[in-house]
Parts: sequence; C-alpha cells; structure tokens
Amino acid sequence: MSTRARLIGFALAASITSASQAAIILDQNQPSGPSYMAAFSQTGLAQSFQQTNNNVAGAGILLQSGIGNTDTITLSLWDALPNQAGANLLAQGSGTATQGSWFDVFWTAVSVNPGTTYFLEFTSAANVLGVAGNTSNPYTSGQVYANAGFVPFNTFDYAFRTYADDQFGSVPEPGTLALLGLGFLGLAAKRRLEG
Repeated sequence: MSTRARLIGFALAASITSASQAAIILDQNQPSGPSYMAAFSQTGLAQSFQQTNNNVAGAGILLQSGIGNTDTITLSLWDALPNQAGANLLAQGSGTATQGSWFDVFWTAVSVNPGTTYFLEFTSAANVLGVAGNTSNPYTSGQVYANAGFVPFNTFDYAFRTYADDQFGSVPEPGTLALLGLGFLGLAAKRRLEG
C-alpha cells in the first residue's frame, strides 16, 4: 500500500474518532463561596439541584480554604435524599481533595429528567475538610442540607457544579456515518491490496 493511501486512511480514522468524541460540559454552576458552610464531620451534607441536560456526568464542590489539608472525598448523585425510603444512588466518584480548591469527579453519564430535583451528597474518609458556600440563596433551584438527618437550609447553597455529556443518547450524524463507511471501505481496499 502506498504512503499516500496510508495517510488518507489515518486521516479518515482521525476524523471519525474526533467526530464521535463526546464533550463534558458544565450544566449547573453555583461558584460563590464566601462563607464556610459546613465541616465534613457534621455528616448529612447534600445540595439539591435541577439539571438542564438529560444526564449528569460528574460534579464538583469548592472546599473551604484553611480547613484541614487533604482527604478522600466522595460525591454521590441521588434521586432523593439518601435517608429517604426508596432513594436510589445513581452514580458516585471519589478522589483526593485539597482544602481551598475545587474538587471534581466524573462518571459514566446517567440519565436524568431535566428540571427534576436531584441531590449531591458529600462524604469524606477522615472528616478534616470543609465546604464553602453562600448564605444568600444564589442558586434558586436547590438548597443546602447538613447535619444528621439531612436538615434543610433553604436559603443556603454550597459552592458546587454539575457536568453533562453533550453527546449522551445522541444518534450519530449522517456525516459521521459517512466517514465511518469510508473508513471501512478504505480498510477493505487495504486488505485486498495486501492479501
């Protein structure tokens, strides 16, 4: 096979790959964190929210500066508060988090109903960090929960964000399918020439 034919084949393969790649996008975003809202030792930490997209692919929280150092944090996505009967854990992710910075986790996108209330629960391994937020109700589609029993604080919001997969559940565009077909034709021609 000629060098030119190989280059065309590689270009087609690269086009197909890039055309079908999903992008993780920001969906909900409440970045305001002037207040020290809660310590992980309080337990029952959660934030309610309403996603705009039809999926959730990850989430993040802002950790309070000057509280603790590092810890393993887990963010969990629920369809109801975790202490409610029938609540379902939809996704979760863990990692090492550092005080004073954003901590984000990502998971395989899970289907949600846009405009429906979901809950992010925050837990930690050593309970040494804290969560930043705002007491002036900057996020009107949700609220803070804290302390044993997930006590609601309806004018408080943690500094948090959620992500979505912009290609979730989408059917490939005709152009992508055509490129894929051309790629397969190129592979078949290559095999005939080599065989």
